[in-house]
Amino acid sequence: MLDSPFSLEFEISTPARFDALQRFFFALKSEKDQILKSWDSDAEEDQYDPVDEPNWIDYLDEEAIEWFSDFLDLDSPEGITFSKLWELTEPEYRCVDNMFHLPGHWDFESLLESLFNGEYVLVDLRGKTDTTGELIYDPWAGPFGGTEPLVELIEAFGQTVTYDSWHEGPHRRCVVGWDYELAKKLVAEGKGYIPNQEKST
Repeated sequence: MLDSPFSLEFEISTPARFDALQRFFFALKSEKDQILKSWDSDAEEDQYDPVDEPNWIDYLDEEAIEWFSDFLDLDSPEGITFSKLWELTEPEYRCVDNMFHLPGHWDFESLLESLFNGEYVLVDLRGKTDTTGELIYDPWAGPFGGTEPLVELIEAFGQTVTYDSWHEGPHRRCVVGWDYELAKKLVAEGKGYIPNQEKST
């Protein structure tokens, strides 16, 4: 573990949904605690994948279900184009350029996988005042996978993250730069993306 736990502070923008967020968080925490115990075991039968459990969706309210429905399906024509362009593009560009930051949110399964595989302990999620709350987590070391899935978890329930202690300031949000028309053109030409090349109009 690092010297002290880290936290995400957030504005409780929708108080009616805060209880649902807490219920989901503590269910995730309980499962992740079991995962961490299984990682300490060498027995193959002790390893399991909680993402396959069907009950996680039951923790989502209608608004959260709608939130996680807003993502780019990689099996759609646009998603297939994204995957092809990713393969055609040099890693030094695709891993950092805004072109590969997609609109929409995380899909639910990807969120669960990231939360369960992140190298940190989920500690607590609580209200600090009537209008603010915090999620506390304890990374093993840095890097640990980043705070993006934790932010996604909070904001899927209508709350707004205002401070990220890992970054010692506001959460660093990705700027969406995905250009589907340009991507289709490059893939048709068998070319990868190079930053600063002409954007489509």
